[in-house]
This record gives sequence, C-alpha cells and structure tokens, in this order.
Amino acid sequence: MLTNTDATLYKRIYEKETRLYSWERQYLPAVWWYEQMKSVINTDGIQNTNAITVRIPDTCVAIKKGDYLVKGNCCIEMSTIKDLEGENGFKVISANYNTFGRNPHIKVGG
Repeated sequence: MLTNTDATLYKRIYEKETRLYSWERQYLPAVWWYEQMKSVINTDGIQNTNAITVRIPDTCVAIKKGDYLVKGNCCIEMSTIKDLEGENGFKVISANYNTFGRNPHIKVGG
C-alpha cells in the first residue's frame, strides 16, 4: 500500500476510577492521507466542507469513532479537545477494517 505521510492517533479512554476520559497518543509512521473539498446545496445555500480519508496499512491499530487523527508526528499531550486547535487533524466519524485482499488496511473518515 502506498503511503504519503505519518500521523498521530489520539484514543479516548474511559477511566472507571475517576469516571472521566483521558487521551492516549499513538504514532503511526505510515498512512495515506487524502483531503477533498465537498459542497452541499441545501435551504441555507451552498455549504463547503473538508472531507478527509486516511488509510492505515497496519490493521492492528485500535481506532474507533470519537478518536482524533492529526497529520504528522504530534507531540501534544492532550487533556481536552481544545489542545489540538491549530493542528491539521479531525475527529474520526468512521473506521472500517478491510482485512481481506492483497492490501489489508483501515479506512478512516472524518
């Protein structure tokens, strides 16, 4: 599988003792990062949005809806979502594990 950059995954983890969420950082050395501008026409007019698709060749990575992906090696110790302001990243809204064929990968959308 072709890759064009690296990324950092921030996983949301629920801690039972404190009943709060914490964030665990994981560096992904090789991913395929693709950004696309999309437009939607509705009653409010034209709305533009940036759709991002990332393909991760390592299918052992545990990623789920609600996690965050940041382009590049991000060394920020995240405690709230506001810590990632200004970074090129997104909230994960879908994660599909494609473990079949010659190029198994995880397709992440956001």
